[in-house]
Amino acid sequence: MSNNKQILIVDDEESIRILLKNILSNKGYKCDLASGGNECIEKCKTTEYDLILLDIYMPDLNGLETMQKLKANNIDSSIVVISASRDIDNVKSALKQGTYDFLFKPFVIKEIETTAERGIERTKLIRENKFYQQQLEKKVIEQTSELMDLYAGTLEVMVLALDLREQETGYHSYRVTEYSLMLARNLKLSHEELSIIVKGALLHDIGKIGIPDSILLKNEELTTSEWEIMKTHPQLGYNILKKINFLEESAKIILTHHERYDGKGYPNGISGTEIPIGSRIFSIVDALDAMTSNRIYRRAVGFEEAKQRIIDSSETQFDPEVIESFAQIPETDWANLRNRIETSGITFLKNILFNANKNAVYYN
Repeated sequence: MSNNKQILIVDDEESIRILLKNILSNKGYKCDLASGGNECIEKCKTTEYDLILLDIYMPDLNGLETMQKLKANNIDSSIVVISASRDIDNVKSALKQGTYDFLFKPFVIKEIETTAERGIERTKLIRENKFYQQQLEKKVIEQTSELMDLYAGTLEVMVLALDLREQETGYHSYRVTEYSLMLARNLKLSHEELSIIVKGALLHDIGKIGIPDSILLKNEELTTSEWEIMKTHPQLGYNILKKINFLEESAKIILTHHERYDGKGYPNGISGTEIPIGSRIFSIVDALDAMTSNRIYRRAVGFEEAKQRIIDSSETQFDPEVIESFAQIPETDWANLRNRIETSGITFLKNILFNANKNAVYYN
């Protein structure tokens, strides 16, 4: 195997650096070594690495401090943290700093190879997306049809990849986007609000790209510590999208889509109208789609039963005013909409994204 992908291995123990270098060099990767955080930062100033393996415990500058400085320097390489400890506080702190995954000692060679391959692929996707974003920003004044096609295509690939990663073969993200739009229209929201809601619903789980596969794809009940990590995905998603001008408002939906009307949700426990209207809409249709879709641990229920369960949760989990509008929509409308998606395929994305010149949402 031969490739030009470069990996930086950062560990204060020479034996660990050499071990990882030997394993990864045998897979064709070019490996560079650093004995500490400061050396890592200096090397990243002159070389664009495809992956950084970073020890969390180092004497001069620990892994968390190193990640902070790399982040401040806009380093976009995927970072995999090396650690002998599974301390949950360190894991959560590393995730907040943008870590992609973890390698715990003692190492398993296959895990090292697989994690490196996935991390490098993630870096590639991040850089491609950054390129598309830069191209979009250059032409934002023109807002050409060709550019919107590029944007829609990029979003579609991102969303489909997320659904497939979670083995969501039924296009969950597309269904909840259509459902959100139908409920928002029934509430007679403006075109601008519809546009915000559509993009927020479509990208609601984008933060899960920061959740390790070992947790996201686990077929058993999550442990308490794993669940705490899973609950970071709204904040991770918000951090990814908040600086993109045309997604800034939609990012707020992503941050708050697991909040509850009674304040018992996460990540911030806000309540009532503190929660954006888009999130109050989304939480209802997300529950509807979850109940009416088969899962490994339970079978789907019909739309009539799901609708009643949701109505019964008014004022606790859901906004009563939005529930009132939701209750007005016949069960058959939801079922027919789902059937249209499943039989016609995904053809609506470019039409429901906002029209650049008129700031409208199109929906055929």
